[in-house]
Amino acid sequence: MGTGEWHVVLKCFEWSVDKSAIYKSIYQNLNVWSFSLAAIPVSLTFNIDTTPQDVYIGEQNDFFGYKVLQFMSVHECNENSYVNGVCYTITNQLQQISSFKTAFQECTKKTVDLVFLFDGSRSMSEDEFNKNKDFIVDIMNSLKNSSIKFAAVQFSTEYRKVFDFNDYQAGRDSDKLQKEPQLRSLTNTHKALKFVLDEILDNSESGASPDATKVVVLITDGDPSDSDRNGIIKRYDEKNIIRFVIGVSCDVSLLSIASDPKDKNAFKIENYDRLKEVLENFQKKIFKMEGSKVSRAGDMTNEMSQSGFSAVFYNDTLILGSVGSNSWRGSLQHRHEQKDTQIDDPHMQMDSYMGYSISVGEKNSAPLYFSGAPRFEHIGQVVLFRLNGKNWTAAQRINGDQIGSYFGAELCSVDVNSDGNTDFLLVGAPLFYHPHEKKEGQIYVYTLTDEMQLKHELIVTASSMGRFGSTISSLADLNGDRLRDVAVGAPLENDNTGTVYIYLGDRHRGIRSTFSQRIMGQKIKPVLRFFGQAIDGHIDLGEDGLPDIVVGSQGAAVVLRSRPVFNVNARLSFIPNKISTDNIDCLGNTDETLPMYFNLDLCVMFAAAMSSGLNISYMLCVDPMRPIFRGFFSQTNKKSRNLTSIYELRDEDTCFNYSVYMPKCVKDTSSPISIRLNFFQVDNESASAVLNMDSKMSQVPFEKHCRKNDTCIAELDVEFNFMTPTLLVAEEQYFQVLVKLSNHGDDSYNTSLTMHYPRGLSFSRMTFKKATRPTIHSCQDLEGVLDKTICGISRPVFRSRSAVSHIAPGKKFQKSRTVTNCLNL
Repeated sequence: MGTGEWHVVLKCFEWSVDKSAIYKSIYQNLNVWSFSLAAIPVSLTFNIDTTPQDVYIGEQNDFFGYKVLQFMSVHECNENSYVNGVCYTITNQLQQISSFKTAFQECTKKTVDLVFLFDGSRSMSEDEFNKNKDFIVDIMNSLKNSSIKFAAVQFSTEYRKVFDFNDYQAGRDSDKLQKEPQLRSLTNTHKALKFVLDEILDNSESGASPDATKVVVLITDGDPSDSDRNGIIKRYDEKNIIRFVIGVSCDVSLLSIASDPKDKNAFKIENYDRLKEVLENFQKKIFKMEGSKVSRAGDMTNEMSQSGFSAVFYNDTLILGSVGSNSWRGSLQHRHEQKDTQIDDPHMQMDSYMGYSISVGEKNSAPLYFSGAPRFEHIGQVVLFRLNGKNWTAAQRINGDQIGSYFGAELCSVDVNSDGNTDFLLVGAPLFYHPHEKKEGQIYVYTLTDEMQLKHELIVTASSMGRFGSTISSLADLNGDRLRDVAVGAPLENDNTGTVYIYLGDRHRGIRSTFSQRIMGQKIKPVLRFFGQAIDGHIDLGEDGLPDIVVGSQGAAVVLRSRPVFNVNARLSFIPNKISTDNIDCLGNTDETLPMYFNLDLCVMFAAAMSSGLNISYMLCVDPMRPIFRGFFSQTNKKSRNLTSIYELRDEDTCFNYSVYMPKCVKDTSSPISIRLNFFQVDNESASAVLNMDSKMSQVPFEKHCRKNDTCIAELDVEFNFMTPTLLVAEEQYFQVLVKLSNHGDDSYNTSLTMHYPRGLSFSRMTFKKATRPTIHSCQDLEGVLDKTICGISRPVFRSRSAVSHIAPGKKFQKSRTVTNCLNL
């Protein structure tokens, strides 16, 4: 491309006219050219692209021009229509310089001149003679839409032309055949064959075609009365005239008249009533003479290939999807250095449409092809192809999970960190239906492992009834985090006006599960239809160093200009840097609030040189993921764990100080308190730059009294004694156990004491007796468990060098039980 100039190429549907046009606009000048592909009905896939990735109009690396794929090129073959693909090479000025065809089915039908030579000798009855006529009529009727011309000759001692090829083409054949009387004499077969050759097949006045395949069908009920003294069979062989013989109660000598292989081209039946039985088999043989592959749907190969339905470049190789190949099983066409190779999956079923979508990838320099077959078993399938030697083979198949979802209709491979290795494959299922949520469409994210296998990672949906996932496009980095981002189209959303969703890249999961931006076509221009039908976002149209996105819609393309994304450097610091647990105590009034427990310092500034004065809103949140608050910003309001403020951002470091309060009773002091900082931009729509919305998370740990680093190793010791000397086996009798728990090591967190006892006893209560420091306990029975009780001791922390003694009285004996032992700790 020329310096300082970018081209946007648009492809337009033309369903009802004789030409299709491709429009190119030079950005800013918006000049328009028209390029006529051909004066035939054309449909061009509506897609937009300017780089060799996921293209239908594709730009070549080694040539300043485009490849234009016309997958609905219709050409007639006699009375059948073939639908194939044609690829045009055009210049930047949209001048066609060459074209080629892949998976193209030539019109292989040949004109066939076929003569029925039927017996009229006196050895057959009038009824049998008429059955001969009926058989001929049945054959002609079944092949009337073919390229076969027919003639008929009756023979006995003499021979007579019934109708020739001119009569057949003029429609006079049936009338002449029905009026033909029976000759009723001998069976001079060889003389009749000579007449057919000289007067019908080699006579242009009979309507014979010089280049036609010539066929004779002999129907007789007797051996020849004459001999082949003139070598007529040799002449037939020299001219490659095919002979079929149907013999009714005949001797095997008729085999000498049939063509090779004689056992395949001679039919022997017992009587004329059996002619109907050989009809279908005979039709198949004549179809093969014609060369038609359209006669039976199961025999189709490339007649409806539609090669170019999808397309993608990989280096200097063009890969095309041929959805209609092999009875719509589908295939891929691999074109490299003007050599075409077809890639098939032998396990693909009819009507699967493999090649509906294509994407390419690379792992450790090994090329990979991905192809979607959205109608495979009605649930859809994605096939991963790998190069095995010189052959492409299916290495993995992944099925969809809902009938009719069109899983695999769209594919997008993503190199999220731009290191040259494909990291993820995104698969669209635009017709996936969520009945309870009223959503249509979803995309599946698969990780491509080092073993080159796809592993399911994530499912992404949106609140859309607009075929979300119809288009998926890998974008350049939009937010400056050095990860590629993704755009997803829902072209039928909002009454077919369309919407595009932007998802930021994620190093570990491909994309984030929620969109960062929702761009509605109706807000750009109310008249837009099917906005998001095509998406591309690889280039910088404005030459401002920022990637832009081109979105296709019906009759229009929209260029979405990127705005600069600015980051804010934020630092969170805490005084003290660890939360002391000395004053945390769950004895007494647990609703009490401790005085200012730690200070939070927030400092913010621009991450890069930009004009100052932008207004941002920031929000601090304490323990955002916890249902129970462990910190808040107001001493009198324990629910105030969120703090929001608006600040005019400057290029110098600006700091704010906030106090964080805590309840006196905090039961979890083992995990740190989290502080999340979110930024929001004020007046986002009118600003020249946009704020990176990523949040910052910091943590304030609790102070720990550990001898080695921050890893506490408690040394717990349990002693117990029975305080009741004897146990009277009677109802409602009690006994007591003295339990002493000591910690000779580091602090113990969330300490619990579990008491096991047999099913004849039940726990009553635990009573504090003596402790080295204030302590609490809490006991609870487990639901449905009758032989175990768990008591929490001095939670959250059972201090180092602490000891506590409790009395566990009231083990009540049930009269209906037998005691086997007493207490097991």
